[in-house]
Amino acid sequence: MFPKSPFLRNPLMESQILQRNPIQLEELMNWLCRPPTITTYRVNTLRTTVPAFKQKLQEILDERYTHPPKLYEVPSIPEVLCISPTSFNVVDMKQKQSDLQREVVVDSCCGAALLRGAHIYAPGVLAMEAGTKLNEEVLVYADLAGKCKQGTNIQYDSVDKIFLGVGVVRMQRHQIFGPAKSSTAEPLKGVAVEMIETISGVPTIGDLSCNEALLQNLPSIVCVRVLNPQPGERVLDMCAAPGNKTSHIAEVMGDEGEVIALDKVTNKISSMLEKITSLALKSISIYNFDATKAFNAAKEAENNERLGKPPFAANTFDKILLDAPCSALGNRPLLVFPPNMSQRMLESYPKVQRKLFSAAVPLLKPNGVLVYSTCTVTEEENEGMVAWVLDTFPQMSLVPATPHLGDIGLEQTALSNVERQYVQRFGQQAKEIEGVPFDTVGFFIAKFLKEY
Repeated sequence: MFPKSPFLRNPLMESQILQRNPIQLEELMNWLCRPPTITTYRVNTLRTTVPAFKQKLQEILDERYTHPPKLYEVPSIPEVLCISPTSFNVVDMKQKQSDLQREVVVDSCCGAALLRGAHIYAPGVLAMEAGTKLNEEVLVYADLAGKCKQGTNIQYDSVDKIFLGVGVVRMQRHQIFGPAKSSTAEPLKGVAVEMIETISGVPTIGDLSCNEALLQNLPSIVCVRVLNPQPGERVLDMCAAPGNKTSHIAEVMGDEGEVIALDKVTNKISSMLEKITSLALKSISIYNFDATKAFNAAKEAENNERLGKPPFAANTFDKILLDAPCSALGNRPLLVFPPNMSQRMLESYPKVQRKLFSAAVPLLKPNGVLVYSTCTVTEEENEGMVAWVLDTFPQMSLVPATPHLGDIGLEQTALSNVERQYVQRFGQQAKEIEGVPFDTVGFFIAKFLKEY
Protein backbone atom coordinates (compact mmCIF):
# COMPACT_ATOMS: atom_id res chain seq x y z
CA MET A 1 0.00 0.00 0.00
CA PHE A 2 2.90 2.34 0.59
CA PRO A 3 3.51 4.43 -2.56
CA LYS A 4 6.76 4.89 -4.39
CA SER A 5 8.26 8.34 -4.06
CA PRO A 6 9.28 10.74 -6.87
CA PHE A 7 12.81 10.95 -5.49
CA LEU A 8 13.38 7.40 -6.72
CA ARG A 9 13.78 8.80 -10.25
CA ASN A 10 16.33 11.41 -9.25
CA PRO A 11 19.58 10.70 -11.14
CA LEU A 12 21.70 12.69 -8.66
CA MET A 13 20.44 10.50 -5.81
CA GLU A 14 21.12 7.34 -7.80
CA SER A 15 24.65 8.45 -8.70
CA GLN A 16 25.51 8.94 -5.03
CA ILE A 17 24.15 5.61 -3.85
CA LEU A 18 26.49 2.68 -4.23
CA GLN A 19 27.27 1.24 -7.63
CA ARG A 20 24.76 -1.59 -7.52
CA ASN A 21 22.90 -3.46 -10.19
CA PRO A 22 19.46 -2.01 -11.09
CA ILE A 23 17.52 -4.48 -8.92
CA GLN A 24 19.65 -3.79 -5.82
CA LEU A 25 19.44 -0.04 -6.43
CA GLU A 26 15.65 -0.16 -6.73
CA GLU A 27 15.39 -2.16 -3.49
CA LEU A 28 17.56 0.36 -1.66
CA MET A 29 15.61 3.35 -2.93
CA ASN A 30 12.28 1.73 -2.02
CA TRP A 31 13.65 1.08 1.48
CA LEU A 32 14.74 4.69 1.88
CA CYS A 33 11.27 6.06 1.14
CA ARG A 34 9.68 3.93 3.86
CA PRO A 35 9.84 4.83 7.55
CA PRO A 36 11.57 2.64 10.13
CA THR A 37 9.02 0.35 11.74
CA ILE A 38 10.31 0.57 15.32
CA THR A 39 10.01 3.49 17.73
CA THR A 40 12.86 3.88 20.21
CA TYR A 41 13.18 5.68 23.53
CA ARG A 42 16.41 6.26 25.43
CA VAL A 43 15.65 6.25 29.14
CA ASN A 44 17.61 8.67 31.32
CA THR A 45 18.68 6.31 34.09
CA LEU A 46 19.94 9.26 36.17
CA ARG A 47 16.29 10.37 36.49
CA THR A 48 14.26 7.16 36.42
CA THR A 49 14.45 3.43 35.78
CA VAL A 50 13.66 1.50 32.63
CA PRO A 51 10.85 -0.50 34.36
CA ALA A 52 9.23 2.73 35.61
CA PHE A 53 9.21 4.41 32.19
CA LYS A 54 8.15 1.15 30.55
CA GLN A 55 5.08 1.04 32.80
CA LYS A 56 4.27 4.66 31.95
CA LEU A 57 4.58 3.97 28.23
CA GLN A 58 2.54 0.78 28.49
CA GLU A 59 -0.34 2.66 30.12
CA ILE A 60 -0.38 5.14 27.22
CA LEU A 61 -0.40 2.35 24.65
CA ASP A 62 -3.11 0.42 26.53
CA GLU A 63 -5.32 3.49 26.57
CA ARG A 64 -4.82 4.22 22.88
CA TYR A 65 -4.99 0.75 21.33
CA THR A 66 -7.34 -2.21 21.71
CA HIS A 67 -4.40 -4.44 20.81
CA PRO A 68 -1.34 -2.48 22.00
CA PRO A 69 1.95 -2.88 20.16
CA LYS A 70 4.72 -4.80 21.90
CA LEU A 71 7.20 -3.03 24.21
CA TYR A 72 10.61 -4.66 24.40
CA GLU A 73 14.18 -4.02 25.57
CA VAL A 74 17.59 -4.45 23.92
CA PRO A 75 19.88 -6.58 26.15
CA SER A 76 23.14 -4.98 24.99
CA ILE A 77 21.83 -1.42 25.54
CA PRO A 78 19.97 -1.42 28.87
CA GLU A 79 18.62 2.14 28.61
CA VAL A 80 16.65 1.42 25.41
CA LEU A 81 12.92 0.75 25.07
CA CYS A 82 11.47 -0.17 21.67
CA ILE A 83 7.87 -0.17 20.46
CA SER A 84 6.92 -2.59 17.70
CA PRO A 85 4.55 -1.59 14.85
CA THR A 86 0.80 -1.77 15.32
CA SER A 87 -1.38 -4.34 13.63
CA PHE A 88 -2.11 -2.57 10.36
CA ASN A 89 -5.34 -3.38 8.53
CA VAL A 90 -5.22 -2.47 4.84
CA VAL A 91 -8.92 -3.23 4.31
CA ASP A 92 -10.01 -0.91 7.14
CA MET A 93 -7.77 1.88 5.85
CA LYS A 94 -9.15 1.61 2.31
CA GLN A 95 -12.68 1.69 3.75
CA LYS A 96 -11.81 4.90 5.58
CA GLN A 97 -10.67 6.40 2.29
CA SER A 98 -14.08 5.61 0.84
CA ASP A 99 -16.12 6.80 3.83
CA LEU A 100 -14.43 10.07 4.81
CA GLN A 101 -15.04 13.24 2.80
CA ARG A 102 -12.64 15.86 4.14
CA GLU A 103 -8.91 16.06 3.45
CA VAL A 104 -5.95 17.76 5.08
CA VAL A 105 -2.70 18.24 3.17
CA VAL A 106 0.73 18.62 4.79
CA ASP A 107 4.21 19.26 3.42
CA SER A 108 6.64 16.40 2.82
CA CYS A 109 8.68 17.16 5.95
CA CYS A 110 5.60 16.96 8.17
CA GLY A 111 4.47 13.86 6.27
CA ALA A 112 7.72 12.07 7.06
CA ALA A 113 7.34 12.91 10.75
CA LEU A 114 3.78 11.65 11.06
CA LEU A 115 4.75 8.39 9.37
CA ARG A 116 7.10 7.93 12.31
CA GLY A 117 4.36 8.46 14.89
CA ALA A 118 4.04 12.25 15.18
CA HIS A 119 0.84 14.26 15.15
CA ILE A 120 0.36 17.24 12.84
CA TYR A 121 1.21 20.62 14.36
CA ALA A 122 -0.28 23.79 12.96
CA PRO A 123 2.77 24.98 10.94
CA GLY A 124 2.78 21.71 8.97
CA VAL A 125 -0.75 22.13 7.58
CA LEU A 126 -0.92 23.36 3.98
CA ALA A 127 -4.59 22.78 3.15
CA MET A 128 -7.77 22.21 5.13
CA GLU A 129 -11.14 22.33 3.44
CA ALA A 130 -13.62 25.02 4.39
CA GLY A 131 -16.30 23.66 6.70
CA THR A 132 -14.04 21.13 8.38
CA LYS A 133 -15.25 20.73 11.96
CA LEU A 134 -13.50 20.15 15.25
CA ASN A 135 -13.15 16.45 16.14
CA GLU A 136 -13.98 15.44 12.58
CA GLU A 137 -12.05 12.52 11.13
CA VAL A 138 -10.11 13.48 7.99
CA LEU A 139 -7.90 11.86 5.38
CA VAL A 140 -4.31 13.11 5.51
CA TYR A 141 -2.16 13.54 2.42
CA ALA A 142 1.37 14.80 1.77
CA ASP A 143 2.16 17.17 -1.09
CA LEU A 144 5.35 15.76 -2.61
CA ALA A 145 5.67 18.33 -5.39
CA GLY A 146 5.56 21.29 -2.99
CA LYS A 147 2.94 23.09 -5.08
CA CYS A 148 0.06 23.26 -2.59
CA LYS A 149 -0.27 26.81 -1.28
CA GLN A 150 -0.56 27.23 2.47
CA GLY A 151 -4.10 28.16 3.44
CA THR A 152 -5.82 26.31 0.57
CA ASN A 153 -9.50 25.85 1.51
CA ILE A 154 -10.65 23.43 -1.20
CA GLN A 155 -9.74 19.82 -1.86
CA TYR A 156 -6.24 19.85 -3.33
CA ASP A 157 -6.10 17.80 -6.53
CA SER A 158 -2.67 16.58 -7.63
CA VAL A 159 -1.05 13.37 -8.88
CA ASP A 160 1.85 14.16 -6.53
CA LYS A 161 -0.07 13.91 -3.29
CA ILE A 162 0.08 10.63 -1.41
CA PHE A 163 -2.28 9.24 1.19
CA LEU A 164 -0.66 8.81 4.61
CA GLY A 165 -3.40 8.08 7.11
CA VAL A 166 -6.40 9.23 9.12
CA GLY A 167 -6.53 11.89 11.82
CA VAL A 168 -8.92 13.87 14.02
CA VAL A 169 -9.11 17.65 13.69
CA ARG A 170 -8.11 19.43 16.91
CA MET A 171 -7.74 22.95 15.50
CA GLN A 172 -10.03 24.84 13.10
CA ARG A 173 -9.01 26.65 9.94
CA HIS A 174 -9.14 30.13 11.46
CA GLN A 175 -6.85 28.99 14.28
CA ILE A 176 -4.30 27.56 11.87
CA PHE A 177 -4.27 30.19 9.16
CA GLY A 178 -6.22 33.15 10.61
CA PRO A 179 -5.34 36.76 9.75
CA ALA A 180 -1.81 37.41 8.55
CA LYS A 181 0.52 37.82 11.50
CA SER A 182 3.48 40.15 11.83
CA SER A 183 7.01 38.80 11.39
CA THR A 184 7.55 39.18 15.13
CA ALA A 185 4.48 37.13 16.08
CA GLU A 186 4.94 33.88 17.98
CA PRO A 187 4.75 30.79 15.73
CA LEU A 188 1.58 28.74 15.93
CA LYS A 189 1.68 26.03 18.56
CA GLY A 190 -0.38 22.97 19.30
CA VAL A 191 -1.64 19.85 17.54
CA ALA A 192 -3.83 20.71 14.56
CA VAL A 193 -4.63 17.11 13.63
CA GLU A 194 -4.17 14.16 15.98
CA MET A 195 -3.29 11.10 13.93
CA ILE A 196 -5.26 7.91 14.56
CA GLU A 197 -3.46 5.61 12.17
CA THR A 198 -1.00 5.85 9.29
CA ILE A 199 -0.05 3.54 6.44
CA SER A 200 3.35 2.95 8.09
CA GLY A 201 1.89 1.06 11.05
CA VAL A 202 4.12 3.03 13.44
CA PRO A 203 2.23 3.85 16.69
CA THR A 204 0.81 7.38 16.58
CA ILE A 205 1.59 8.51 20.11
CA GLY A 206 3.33 11.79 19.32
CA ASP A 207 6.63 12.73 20.90
CA LEU A 208 6.59 11.79 24.59
CA SER A 209 10.16 13.02 25.13
CA CYS A 210 10.82 14.44 28.58
CA ASN A 211 13.67 14.62 31.08
CA GLU A 212 13.05 10.97 31.90
CA ALA A 213 13.31 9.63 28.35
CA LEU A 214 14.06 10.83 24.84
CA LEU A 215 12.64 9.69 21.52
CA GLN A 216 15.82 8.93 19.56
CA ASN A 217 16.92 6.85 16.58
CA LEU A 218 18.36 3.55 17.75
CA PRO A 219 21.68 3.79 15.83
CA SER A 220 22.37 7.15 17.51
CA ILE A 221 22.03 5.42 20.87
CA VAL A 222 24.27 2.57 19.75
CA CYS A 223 26.85 5.15 18.65
CA VAL A 224 27.45 6.38 22.21
CA ARG A 225 27.59 2.82 23.56
CA VAL A 226 30.31 2.08 20.98
CA LEU A 227 32.23 5.12 22.29
CA ASN A 228 31.85 3.64 25.79
CA PRO A 229 32.63 6.78 27.84
CA GLN A 230 33.68 6.15 31.44
CA PRO A 231 33.25 8.22 34.64
CA GLY A 232 36.07 10.73 35.05
CA GLU A 233 37.10 10.81 31.38
CA ARG A 234 37.40 13.91 29.23
CA VAL A 235 35.24 13.52 26.13
CA LEU A 236 34.82 15.76 23.07
CA ASP A 237 31.60 15.83 21.04
CA MET A 238 32.77 17.66 17.92
CA CYS A 239 29.49 18.38 16.11
CA ALA A 240 27.09 18.20 19.01
CA ALA A 241 23.80 19.83 17.98
CA PRO A 242 21.04 19.07 18.84
CA GLY A 243 22.77 17.60 21.90
CA ASN A 244 21.05 14.22 22.20
CA LYS A 245 24.28 12.23 21.98
CA THR A 246 25.97 14.79 24.25
CA SER A 247 23.47 14.19 27.03
CA HIS A 248 23.70 10.43 26.49
CA ILE A 249 27.49 10.56 26.93
CA ALA A 250 27.11 12.41 30.22
CA GLU A 251 24.42 9.99 31.44
CA VAL A 252 26.53 6.91 30.63
CA MET A 253 29.41 8.54 32.55
CA GLY A 254 27.13 9.07 35.53
CA ASP A 255 27.67 12.82 35.01
CA GLU A 256 31.19 12.36 36.36
CA GLY A 257 34.00 13.73 34.21
CA GLU A 258 34.03 16.41 31.51
CA VAL A 259 32.11 16.53 28.24
CA ILE A 260 33.01 19.33 25.82
CA ALA A 261 30.35 19.93 23.15
CA LEU A 262 31.11 22.05 20.07
CA ASP A 263 28.88 23.30 17.29
CA LYS A 264 29.50 26.10 14.84
CA VAL A 265 25.83 26.88 14.13
CA THR A 266 25.01 29.76 16.45
CA ASN A 267 21.23 29.40 16.52
CA LYS A 268 21.50 25.76 17.69
CA ILE A 269 23.51 26.61 20.78
CA SER A 270 20.68 28.21 22.76
CA SER A 271 18.40 25.18 22.35
CA MET A 272 21.26 22.89 23.36
CA LEU A 273 21.93 24.97 26.46
CA GLU A 274 18.24 24.89 27.35
CA LYS A 275 18.11 21.11 26.95
CA ILE A 276 21.26 20.46 29.02
CA THR A 277 20.13 22.91 31.71
CA SER A 278 16.77 21.15 32.05
CA LEU A 279 18.60 17.85 32.51
CA ALA A 280 20.88 19.40 35.16
CA LEU A 281 23.97 17.71 33.71
CA LYS A 282 26.91 19.46 35.35
CA SER A 283 29.64 17.64 33.38
CA ILE A 284 28.76 19.27 30.03
CA SER A 285 30.26 22.49 28.67
CA ILE A 286 28.91 23.84 25.35
CA TYR A 287 30.79 26.15 22.98
CA ASN A 288 29.81 27.86 19.73
CA PHE A 289 32.94 26.84 17.86
CA ASP A 290 33.98 25.39 14.50
CA ALA A 291 35.30 21.90 15.31
CA THR A 292 37.57 21.87 12.24
CA LYS A 293 39.64 24.46 14.16
CA ALA A 294 39.47 22.72 17.55
CA PHE A 295 43.16 21.77 17.43
CA ASN A 296 45.75 24.52 17.72
CA ALA A 297 49.34 23.75 18.62
CA ALA A 298 50.09 27.36 19.52
CA LYS A 299 50.58 28.55 23.10
CA GLU A 300 47.11 30.11 23.06
CA ALA A 301 45.64 26.64 22.76
CA GLU A 302 47.56 25.53 25.85
CA ASN A 303 46.12 28.46 27.82
CA ASN A 304 42.61 27.72 26.58
CA GLU A 305 43.05 24.05 27.48
CA ARG A 306 43.64 25.03 31.08
CA LEU A 307 40.46 27.12 30.92
CA GLY A 308 38.54 24.28 29.29
CA LYS A 309 37.78 26.35 26.18
CA PRO A 310 38.53 25.62 22.51
CA PRO A 311 40.88 25.47 20.70
CA PHE A 312 42.76 22.72 22.48
CA ALA A 313 46.31 21.43 22.63
CA ALA A 314 47.34 17.96 21.46
CA ASN A 315 46.54 14.85 23.51
CA THR A 316 43.68 16.50 25.41
CA PHE A 317 40.82 13.98 25.19
CA ASP A 318 40.31 10.36 26.25
CA LYS A 319 37.43 9.86 23.82
CA ILE A 320 36.09 11.80 20.82
CA LEU A 321 32.72 11.46 19.11
CA LEU A 322 32.74 12.67 15.51
CA ASP A 323 29.11 12.48 14.43
CA ALA A 324 29.91 14.28 11.22
CA PRO A 325 27.85 16.59 9.03
CA CYS A 326 26.75 14.41 6.12
CA SER A 327 24.34 14.15 3.20
CA ALA A 328 21.75 12.61 5.59
CA LEU A 329 20.46 10.24 2.91
CA GLY A 330 19.68 7.62 5.55
CA ASN A 331 17.05 9.73 7.31
CA ARG A 332 14.04 7.60 6.43
CA PRO A 333 11.48 8.17 5.14
CA LEU A 334 12.82 10.31 2.29
CA LEU A 335 9.48 11.20 0.72
CA VAL A 336 11.22 13.58 -1.67
CA PHE A 337 14.83 14.10 -2.64
CA PRO A 338 16.18 17.02 -0.54
CA PRO A 339 15.28 20.07 -2.66
CA ASN A 340 18.44 22.01 -1.82
CA MET A 341 20.78 19.08 -2.55
CA SER A 342 23.15 19.50 -5.48
CA GLN A 343 26.12 17.60 -6.84
CA ARG A 344 28.41 20.29 -5.45
CA MET A 345 26.84 20.00 -1.99
CA LEU A 346 27.09 16.20 -1.97
CA GLU A 347 30.76 16.43 -2.89
CA SER A 348 31.39 18.94 -0.09
CA TYR A 349 30.61 16.58 2.80
CA PRO A 350 33.68 14.30 2.52
CA LYS A 351 35.89 17.40 2.42
CA VAL A 352 34.43 18.65 5.71
CA GLN A 353 34.65 15.17 7.24
CA ARG A 354 38.37 14.99 6.41
CA LYS A 355 38.96 18.40 7.99
CA LEU A 356 37.22 17.24 11.16
CA PHE A 357 39.35 14.09 11.31
CA SER A 358 42.49 16.19 10.80
CA ALA A 359 41.54 18.21 13.89
CA ALA A 360 40.37 15.22 15.94
CA VAL A 361 43.37 12.90 15.62
CA PRO A 362 45.94 15.19 17.31
CA LEU A 363 43.44 16.06 20.06
CA LEU A 364 43.08 12.41 21.04
CA LYS A 365 45.40 10.97 23.70
CA PRO A 366 47.48 7.88 22.89
CA ASN A 367 45.28 4.81 23.49
CA GLY A 368 42.28 7.10 23.12
CA VAL A 369 39.14 6.16 21.19
CA LEU A 370 37.45 8.02 18.33
CA VAL A 371 34.00 7.02 17.05
CA TYR A 372 32.94 8.25 13.62
CA SER A 373 29.30 8.16 12.55
CA THR A 374 26.99 9.43 9.82
CA CYS A 375 23.28 9.16 9.05
CA THR A 376 23.83 8.57 5.35
CA VAL A 377 24.16 5.57 3.03
CA THR A 378 26.79 6.73 0.53
CA GLU A 379 29.99 4.72 0.30
CA GLU A 380 32.26 7.77 0.00
CA GLU A 381 31.16 9.18 3.37
CA ASN A 382 31.28 5.81 5.13
CA GLU A 383 33.58 2.97 4.06
CA GLY A 384 35.50 5.40 1.86
CA MET A 385 36.12 7.76 4.78
CA VAL A 386 37.34 4.92 7.01
CA ALA A 387 39.81 3.84 4.31
CA TRP A 388 41.05 7.44 3.98
CA VAL A 389 41.66 7.70 7.74
CA LEU A 390 43.63 4.46 7.79
CA ASP A 391 45.76 5.62 4.84
CA THR A 392 46.29 9.14 6.22
CA PHE A 393 46.90 8.54 9.92
CA PRO A 394 49.15 5.53 10.60
CA GLN A 395 48.64 5.99 14.36
CA MET A 396 44.92 5.20 13.96
CA SER A 397 43.74 1.60 13.83
CA LEU A 398 40.23 0.32 13.19
CA VAL A 399 38.74 -1.75 16.02
CA PRO A 400 35.37 -3.54 16.37
CA ALA A 401 32.43 -1.16 16.85
CA THR A 402 30.65 -3.04 19.61
CA PRO A 403 27.88 -3.58 20.60
CA HIS A 404 27.30 -4.58 16.98
CA LEU A 405 23.58 -4.32 16.20
CA GLY A 406 23.89 -3.27 12.58
CA ASP A 407 25.14 -5.09 9.50
CA ILE A 408 28.78 -5.26 8.38
CA GLY A 409 30.36 -2.88 5.84
CA LEU A 410 29.68 -3.11 2.14
CA GLU A 411 31.50 -5.45 -0.20
CA GLN A 412 33.78 -4.24 -2.99
CA THR A 413 34.97 -1.14 -1.18
CA ALA A 414 38.46 -0.03 -0.09
CA LEU A 415 38.01 -1.93 3.20
CA SER A 416 39.30 -5.48 3.66
CA ASN A 417 36.95 -8.28 4.64
CA VAL A 418 38.21 -8.06 8.24
CA GLU A 419 37.71 -4.27 8.33
CA ARG A 420 34.18 -4.72 6.97
CA GLN A 421 33.40 -6.85 10.02
CA TYR A 422 34.58 -4.10 12.38
CA VAL A 423 32.32 -1.27 11.14
CA GLN A 424 28.55 -1.39 11.33
CA ARG A 425 26.08 -0.16 8.77
CA PHE A 426 22.37 0.07 9.57
CA GLY A 427 20.50 -0.64 6.37
CA GLN A 428 18.08 -2.96 4.64
CA GLN A 429 19.21 -6.18 6.33
CA ALA A 430 17.19 -5.81 9.53
CA LYS A 431 18.01 -8.24 12.32
CA GLU A 432 15.42 -9.45 14.82
CA ILE A 433 15.31 -8.79 18.55
CA GLU A 434 12.55 -10.33 20.61
CA GLY A 435 11.03 -11.54 17.34
CA VAL A 436 10.66 -7.98 16.01
CA PRO A 437 12.57 -6.76 12.90
CA PHE A 438 15.23 -4.27 13.91
CA ASP A 439 14.30 -1.75 11.22
CA THR A 440 16.02 1.65 11.64
CA VAL A 441 17.22 4.72 9.78
CA GLY A 442 20.30 4.38 7.58
CA PHE A 443 23.41 4.90 9.69
CA PHE A 444 27.12 4.09 9.83
CA ILE A 445 29.53 3.66 12.79
CA ALA A 446 33.30 3.10 12.87
CA LYS A 447 35.58 2.97 15.90
CA PHE A 448 39.28 3.89 15.91
CA LEU A 449 42.05 3.47 18.47
CA LYS A 450 44.99 5.91 18.53
CA GLU A 451 48.02 3.68 19.11
CA TYR A 452 50.59 6.43 19.63
